[in-house]
Amino acid sequence: MSSQTRGIPPIDDTLRWVVVGFRVLALAWMGALVGATLLDDPGANRTVVAWTLALAIAWTGITVAHAIRPRWFRTIPWMVADGLVALWVSISPFVAGSQDLFFGGYPISSLLVLAYAGGPWPAFGAAALIAAGQVVGAFGEVGRTSTQVAGDIGVFVATALAGGWGFSALRRYDQARSQAEEALEEERAARRQAHDRAEIAAHLHDSVLQTLALIQQDPADSRRVAALARGQERELRQYLDQIASPHTHSLRAALRRAAGEVEDLHQIRVDMVMVGDCEVDDRLEALVEATREALVNAARYSGAETISLFGEVSDEGVAATVRDRGRGFDPGRAGGGRGIAESIVGRMQRHGGTAVVRSRPGEGTEIDLHLVRGDG
Repeated sequence: MSSQTRGIPPIDDTLRWVVVGFRVLALAWMGALVGATLLDDPGANRTVVAWTLALAIAWTGITVAHAIRPRWFRTIPWMVADGLVALWVSISPFVAGSQDLFFGGYPISSLLVLAYAGGPWPAFGAAALIAAGQVVGAFGEVGRTSTQVAGDIGVFVATALAGGWGFSALRRYDQARSQAEEALEEERAARRQAHDRAEIAAHLHDSVLQTLALIQQDPADSRRVAALARGQERELRQYLDQIASPHTHSLRAALRRAAGEVEDLHQIRVDMVMVGDCEVDDRLEALVEATREALVNAARYSGAETISLFGEVSDEGVAATVRDRGRGFDPGRAGGGRGIAESIVGRMQRHGGTAVVRSRPGEGTEIDLHLVRGDG
């Protein structure tokens, strides 16, 4: 199971938004310094300072927009463009003749972006270019000591190395963790499969073999043999539905169990078709009970030899249909209408569902039950 399927973003997504977030903070830092420069440094070229800030704002906006499409961060043109913008921002104070380095943390944010996109070596190369720009620019600046220049260069180089190798180490760790989780999930799946096989083998031994032994005792009684075979088939289907379902209380298994109870009680065949499955809660338990009541009514009064049960689970709701081709009745005049109204229609309405009864004398009966998913 990957990180994404469990709702945890992959490490690359996290790292990408971290570096983009740092760039936004670095831009705010740079904006504050540019404001101070424009107010307190009359010797600075205001046009260069303003256009440099505008370039940083525009490129930051492009960075945030492209962060949604991470493939752009992996391309060489993107890394080259980002490095050139950072290089200009880093040398713009010298071009503008400013006494202060108003670029703030913007070059550092570029080194982190390059470390994320290309690893340690592109980031280190960009740090070397920015450092060279600082050295060249410092030659013409009065009052800037070699210690200050070396300190700035050290910050750039350390950021490139730490970001590049740090991001690579985090990716390797995340990949190893994902592989370990997948291996663990595969092992758990293998154990569940082995457990299911053991359960099936035990069930076959305890139930199916006993049924076969009963059939062998009196094979001439075709009705008894058919009833035993039908009962064993239903039991196996119910058992396989439950162990194959990812739900502890399977709706499919619950409906099949209800159909089996009606078959045993009234000696009638119920053909069931089910699409989808879900967990049974209190509301769906009411649908199961209403379905059982509809099956009982069909078994008692329809006169049909076979009853059909259709079930469907979707994202919107759960539906069950009970249909027979028996004698039918007039829902508005039948004496049993009150039982249907209370046990089926009323039960579904109390739990936020609907029940529609369609029947005509001589044409059979169809009862549609529907329950919306959620709390109703």
